[in-house]
Amino acid sequence: MITRIAIENWRAYRSLDLDIGRGTTFLVAPNGVGKSSLLEAVRWALGAGHVEQRPSMVRQGHDRASVSVTLALPTGELTVTRSLTAARTKVTATTTATLDGQAVDEAEATRLLETAWSADARFVSRTAFLTEDLRSDAEGPNLRTHLCRVYSLDDLQRAIAEIEPALAQLSRGLKASRAELSATREQLDEAAAELAERAAGVTAARADLDASRAAHAQARAALDEARAAAARRQAAAAWEDAHAHLLALAAPMLGPLDGSLTDALTAMEDRLAAELDATRAQQADLRARLAAAEASLSTLHDAGAGCPVCLRELDDASRGRAEDAHRSAVAGATAELAVLDLATPAAALDTVRALARQAAALGPRPPAPEADDLDARIEVEAQAQAALEDAVAGVREAEVTAQATMARVDAIRAELEAADALTERYRAEALLEAGRAALHQTITTVLGRQLEPLAAEVNRRWEAVFPDRPNLRLTPDGELSRVIDGDPLEFGAFSAGEQTVAKLMMRLTTLLATTTVPFCWIDEPLEHLDPASRQLVASTLAHLSAAGGLEQIFVTTYEEPLARRLAERRPDRVRVQYLRTEPHR
Repeated sequence: MITRIAIENWRAYRSLDLDIGRGTTFLVAPNGVGKSSLLEAVRWALGAGHVEQRPSMVRQGHDRASVSVTLALPTGELTVTRSLTAARTKVTATTTATLDGQAVDEAEATRLLETAWSADARFVSRTAFLTEDLRSDAEGPNLRTHLCRVYSLDDLQRAIAEIEPALAQLSRGLKASRAELSATREQLDEAAAELAERAAGVTAARADLDASRAAHAQARAALDEARAAAARRQAAAAWEDAHAHLLALAAPMLGPLDGSLTDALTAMEDRLAAELDATRAQQADLRARLAAAEASLSTLHDAGAGCPVCLRELDDASRGRAEDAHRSAVAGATAELAVLDLATPAAALDTVRALARQAAALGPRPPAPEADDLDARIEVEAQAQAALEDAVAGVREAEVTAQATMARVDAIRAELEAADALTERYRAEALLEAGRAALHQTITTVLGRQLEPLAAEVNRRWEAVFPDRPNLRLTPDGELSRVIDGDPLEFGAFSAGEQTVAKLMMRLTTLLATTTVPFCWIDEPLEHLDPASRQLVASTLAHLSAAGGLEQIFVTTYEEPLARRLAERRPDRVRVQYLRTEPHR
């Protein structure tokens, strides 16, 4: 049991050091003095991690509060000290503990308490204390978990705890899968038939594409041939124009043409070249004759009137005749050279040679194919090209449609396969649900049988306070209700006083029947009760600290006269403790 409480800077308390004895203690003080704060401090210290901590727990003007609770355990005297440090809105708690003066860590302290109490610390925190926040809290102690531990049903409870997350995950997956799967075998058959039709369409489109390609190749070849023929005709026409132009230039020199222009120009070139060569030879001969005559005349003068050949002297008459002869030869050669023309035949030869080269370059007359309708060929090729493009587009469209149908077939098949797998998952879900239900039923059946004496005792004590309101029921889940004319009245419909008494009786009976917790601390249990009910509840609390009951019951109240009367009647196990605190600074 709890033997001592020491508090510093906790809410309204600057400092408090309180020894607690056996029996029932009524802590009497007016409202607002700090009765509830005292119970909250003890519960916070012993329920580390199970009680919400707030900056308001630290006394105003201070940044640190501490609560120290000393308990008498079978293993020795255990002191648990918790400190709370507040920095603005952030609070930090630390815990220290000693057993018979020797330090132990927090985990060991918790283990010592739970072993002494035969219950876990959270259950004790919500059962052995009935504070204002627990009275208004819809969640009561986890009686089912506690009873499973008491009656060695932990393995079944753990099995349920392992099944439930797996079942929840499986159920969520099944729900999502049910929403996604909608395919049927009929849809698969229809899609498969459509796919076969689409595949035939692809084959037909590809055959049409092959035919279009052949037709386009044929039209392209015909067009190319027509274009080549047109080019040849154009070349022939150009040859005719060039030939006519050369013929017009050569006609004044050639006269009527008999044979090819090239041959005629070649013959004329040869003739003009021969004539020019003969003229040049004549010119050379005349120049030689002139030079010889001039040389003979000069020699005649230089020789001293002698014959330049026989060297005999010439008489005047011979000399005169010789000079006349030579002068006559010079004059004749000069006259012939003057009338001899080389420029005209040379120019004519150059002209004929140029024309001959052009005629040779022009070559023979090219063939001129028959005329064809090129525009018609172009139109046919354009139509074949358009048909080919349409065939290509048709193949692509047929393939895309077939691919889409194939994808739909695959999707339906996948959904049907998933549906088969889903059936297996439904079977697994059913097995898990059946297993969980069986475990729940087993636990409920066992706890129901074990809980009957406990529920009956809770109802007995309830009816002692409210004899006109019988049939209080307690389930293994810790839910309370009443039966009125065969219909259940839920706990939420109870009055404030009824709720307080029901929770109190359930806690007291549970502590006595299922744990070895030796104490119960209760905050204002007499509030909201009529005078007669107050008397009955207070007497019950005083009686429960007798032999066979709880070792220690601590009750806060402002009902000082009632508490004093009970203490006077049972001074051996009931006492009144008055509380004073310093005001906030």
